[in-house]
Amino acid sequence: MAERRVEMAFTGGALASLGYTALYILLFILMVPAAWGMAAFLGWWAAHLRFSDGAEAAFEGRPGRIWVIFAALVFVSYLPSLATIGVADKDKAGLVQLLLSALVIPFDAALKLPIYRWAIGGIRLTPGGNPRFVAAYPAYLGWVVFSTLSIFTVIGWAWVFVAMARWFCRNTEADGYSFEFVGTGWGLLWRSVIWLAGTMLVIPLPWVLRSIYAWGVGNLVLVRRDVQGEYSSALA
Repeated sequence: MAERRVEMAFTGGALASLGYTALYILLFILMVPAAWGMAAFLGWWAAHLRFSDGAEAAFEGRPGRIWVIFAALVFVSYLPSLATIGVADKDKAGLVQLLLSALVIPFDAALKLPIYRWAIGGIRLTPGGNPRFVAAYPAYLGWVVFSTLSIFTVIGWAWVFVAMARWFCRNTEADGYSFEFVGTGWGLLWRSVIWLAGTMLVIPLPWVLRSIYAWGVGNLVLVRRDVQGEYSSALA
């Protein structure tokens, strides 16, 4: 059995990056249609993945199967703000929101995990089929807590986020292939400064979003484990 490393690239445009991101955010705010917003985004994103071996990707996930969990996730994200409605003391309201945000982390993680499984499992590679996200809840919750705390380190979060991306890849299984993330914390950190500056200037926002998506995909490597002759037959 031989292994071959396949490079990946993202070819979506800047304006489309802004449009699909804005659509998802809008539908997320509206709660019930949030899953359809994510499905639309992933459909566009997968259609613009390019593989150096000529493979193709498409998103086949059905939002109707996951919309209740998406709606619950939106509700949980609203809870800290809803709990402080009518609180006149801004300092007290801020403290309550901070505490509630920490308390809902386990529930937030419990809702996001099946959403990740739905999103990753809905991506079909041709050839290759659909991958599976098999991470267990305790491990995922640990990474969520670790990454949240890392934000207070000012710069250390970048290395934590990259390590978490590698963990996601290690916990994504498929028949005949796997993924690796080769990005570095330093690469993410200095780009994040540029992305933040571009976001603050507003006008470059479409190009910022496109750059974020391109960097993430460009640091993914598809590793095919080929049985001799099998891969060539699949491409023929």
